[in-house]
Amino acid sequence: MNAMPHRAQFAFRKAGPPSPLLSFLAGGHAEAVARLWPAPHDGFLTLPTARRHAAAILLAGLSKDAAPDGETLVRWVARDKDAALAARLIGDRAPGFVKVLRKSGEQLWTDHGYQHLLGLYAEPLANRALRHMEAVNPDALAPLSALPAPLREAKIVAATPCVHAARDLARAYGFIGLLRGPKAQQNAVQAWARAADKAALMNSAVAWLVPGRFRTPEAAPVLPEPFKRVISFEQLVAVALEFRNCLRDFAADIANGRMAVYVWHGQPNAAVALTWDAAGWRLAEAEAASNTELDAVALRQIVDVVQRSGVRTGPSVRAVIDRLQRYAGNYGHPEIIGEGFVEQLELGDLWA
Repeated sequence: MNAMPHRAQFAFRKAGPPSPLLSFLAGGHAEAVARLWPAPHDGFLTLPTARRHAAAILLAGLSKDAAPDGETLVRWVARDKDAALAARLIGDRAPGFVKVLRKSGEQLWTDHGYQHLLGLYAEPLANRALRHMEAVNPDALAPLSALPAPLREAKIVAATPCVHAARDLARAYGFIGLLRGPKAQQNAVQAWARAADKAALMNSAVAWLVPGRFRTPEAAPVLPEPFKRVISFEQLVAVALEFRNCLRDFAADIANGRMAVYVWHGQPNAAVALTWDAAGWRLAEAEAASNTELDAVALRQIVDVVQRSGVRTGPSVRAVIDRLQRYAGNYGHPEIIGEGFVEQLELGDLWA
């Protein structure tokens, strides 16, 4: 996304402070609006919703055409026909844009919010989804924004209940690429776009996460220094004692080739576990002695090395399937995963 343009500045007329009503409706745009539409601001407050949003986009310097002065901006907003005004805002992508602004709420958005809206409107699929949405506001845009571009089909967006579900649907789409390949991803999107409702969409995503062909675990990754892999039960017992955890309880998983354990010699030392699932090897846990969580600095060092070695980070396939089923309403409520770096790793207290 391009850097935020400079807010338009006009030496138009002296104006007092914005009224409480204008401050409430215009937010961070209130002072600029008050300079162009002085108290009691009737000229602005009586504008249709879409034109007030158009004024904010022009004032933010985000429009295709920049008004040369305040009088021109006021005239554009008050007198231009919808098509002409939309063309000034976004050029040849104008059709339907004023209708989208009509659905954008009474309160003006932040500059960043408008910039984000304009960027989405430039994408063909997102454009169609926006024009089908009943309400267009920053909260409503969150699920649309969280979906990768191929998933921004109008019916998929409409059936996605929240931003957290959108993120898991995006993860499912990525897993399908790993499990079945790009053609399967395309077929999955076509199937999802036919889903009648949230439950149908989420259950379809779960069905596509079953790989076409099953495979046995591959050899555990060879991680470079400062990792040292645990390759015997004797070593496993010693590491469990050193780190004061229940690592030895996972001996069967390690012996079956579905888990690999390493010691990370860093600051501090950490016990690290990788687990195998349908999408390959994944970083499942990294903790210091006595199950002490590592800080973000240490985790970033570990993540950097394992990713360069071909290891996946983030949730397991099973975790995503579980949450999708919960969003479908099959059982319970989905766990909400935080947006921070550490939360997004979804490390799992394997030996707590």
